[in-house]
Amino acid sequence: MKISLEKKIIIGFILNLFVVFAIAGVFILRINKERNQELDNSLNWIEISLIFLSLILLTVVYFIIRSQLRAKNRSQNLLLENKQLLQSIIDNTSSPIFIKKINGEYLLINKEFESLFKITNQEIIGKTDHDFLPPNVADAYRNTDFEVVKVLKELKTEEVIEQPDGKHTYIAVKFPLYDSFNRIYAIGGIFTDISERKKLEESFTAAEKFFTMSVDMMIISSMERFVKVNPAVSKILGYPEEELLRKNFLEFTHPDDIEITKKEVQKLQTGAASIKFENRYICKDGSIKWLVWSVFPDVKSGLLYAVASDITDKKEIENALNVANTFFYMSFDMFVVIKDENFVKVNPAFTRILGYDQQEIINKPFLSFIHPDDTAIFMDGVKKLRISDSVVTHRVRERLKDGSYKWFDWTSTIDIQTGIIYAVARDVSVLIANEESLKIANMFFDMAFDILTVAKEEHFIKINPAFTKTLGYNQDDMNRIKFIDLIHPDDKQTAGEILQRHLKGESVVNFRTRFLCKDGSFKWLDWNSNIDVKNGVFYSVARNVTELVELENEQQTAIDNLYENEEKLRLIVENISEGIIVANADKKIIMANNMANEIFGIEEDDKISTNLSNHFELYFPDEKTIFPSQNLPMERALSGEVTTDVEIILWNPVAQEKKRVLISGRPLVDQNNTVVAAVVTIKDISKYKQMEEDLKESESKYRQLIGFRKGNTDTML
Repeated sequence: MKISLEKKIIIGFILNLFVVFAIAGVFILRINKERNQELDNSLNWIEISLIFLSLILLTVVYFIIRSQLRAKNRSQNLLLENKQLLQSIIDNTSSPIFIKKINGEYLLINKEFESLFKITNQEIIGKTDHDFLPPNVADAYRNTDFEVVKVLKELKTEEVIEQPDGKHTYIAVKFPLYDSFNRIYAIGGIFTDISERKKLEESFTAAEKFFTMSVDMMIISSMERFVKVNPAVSKILGYPEEELLRKNFLEFTHPDDIEITKKEVQKLQTGAASIKFENRYICKDGSIKWLVWSVFPDVKSGLLYAVASDITDKKEIENALNVANTFFYMSFDMFVVIKDENFVKVNPAFTRILGYDQQEIINKPFLSFIHPDDTAIFMDGVKKLRISDSVVTHRVRERLKDGSYKWFDWTSTIDIQTGIIYAVARDVSVLIANEESLKIANMFFDMAFDILTVAKEEHFIKINPAFTKTLGYNQDDMNRIKFIDLIHPDDKQTAGEILQRHLKGESVVNFRTRFLCKDGSFKWLDWNSNIDVKNGVFYSVARNVTELVELENEQQTAIDNLYENEEKLRLIVENISEGIIVANADKKIIMANNMANEIFGIEEDDKISTNLSNHFELYFPDEKTIFPSQNLPMERALSGEVTTDVEIILWNPVAQEKKRVLISGRPLVDQNNTVVAAVVTIKDISKYKQMEEDLKESESKYRQLIGFRKGNTDTML
């Protein structure tokens, strides 16, 4: 039977009181004048015996009190060590943590909380939120505290906290803390910074908006079916989204293009991107549309990310240009282009009819071929053309190579902007079509959102407005600056390798470099380029991906921080004095700390079994009754049950060693409240139990010294 310190002191007091009363009785007996000498001798011995007994009792009580005080000091020291360990653990977590009373007074905070609110642990003890936070913020925090006390369960709230680098969003988890009588006495809280996650969510939202708003077809697909399409797909092809997702995309492909499409899909399966792949699709109304595709495969997920543009009109223009060009060279009529009063282009019919070679006509003044008497007529027509962009028809004589003259009916027009005259004897349609094609190409060059460049001999000889808008340089700047000087020093080797590959006639797709802007900053550009080896001219398209690179760097930083936090957690777990093992839902040990390895006597974590009976003989504290393995905290935790301080005797028959341990188990659940793992802590209390036995043995010896025997009650001999 365990006797408390208070009871031991009371018993000692009562015994000593009896002794004092006995001594007082002896003294009273001696007052009688008619004393018996023989009785006096007996009383003397009794009195001496009582005095010795009192001294012995006082000595025993002294040693009992001293041993109890030492035990109390050890307990207090252990409590202080555990408190310091708890403070050390929470101080080394990356999340702000606090504990405060129900009335709002703070009991404990960690270093992250100190850093977040600029207040130390010593300063905040005994204070409330209203002592260091704005009233509206403090009121909001207090209201959530009341809510935790009211519902008596964990609550999660999203809170925004102002910091030097801007506002940060936190998930605040607040939970009740209970005393030994299962009464709530405090509120704990953990803040988790989710600012980066919020930014990513906002980025994903913006990306989704661009996906929806894009006028180009944007598609996510498997190797056979569309998985997701934007509204532009239905708008261009005419099919509802449900039909597009239901069928194999080859069902929409023109029969003549199915084989080349299959080959392109096979190439994508290898991980190679598809750039500017063209095929035809059959629209809902039966019409045919040409599409140009840029497709990037994700080999890991098996998905294709594609962007397609409708180039049907462009194809028709190209076909028309090809037809017009054919007629230009096949025509029996003459076609000419005049600039700065010189012929810059004539068709074969012109040379054939007039008898000149091309070299004798090109870059020669057109007036040199006109009869002198008709010069004024032709110049009057030119003057009219330069005043307005109307069409002028006139008849003049042209000099043939043999010196003779012929009349030709000319229809002429002029491009006011460039001053180019287009003239045809009976037909100039092919020439006009070619010039219009050039104008359209220049228009797209100037209107493109992407950077377009033409480079030759280390200079960009032509840049579009997007280049100037992105990097700040104009054409005059680029005529003076070599493009290699704008490349970041760390990327020049890559640029040199790309240049060498170009010089071998190889086209290079999607390489990335940093370019120096006019304001001194650098921007990341993704390039697609090709080379005309014969003329030594580079044609390149670039896109500004600076924000994308920064986002990738931020994601990498977040991953690095996660690894760092995992390492901190590992160090904390390895330095805890209790054994810790973690098992997944398949009952496989995925982690064990050094103390757990020491308890099991096994260094390899994967050789530790979740069933302790595979390593030890298990008994209840009476050391006789076998402890059922199905009631072990690990088994109960994997079933979703929480256990605390289950006392078990572990007997190792091989090492002939016994350990008395306290085992606790906690389930780990995912967001769907499904148990995915279990954590078990094992505390070896063998030494404490041995100390308790030693104390009981000492107590028994002292009781025998003072004349007590064990029974239903303590009785003096």
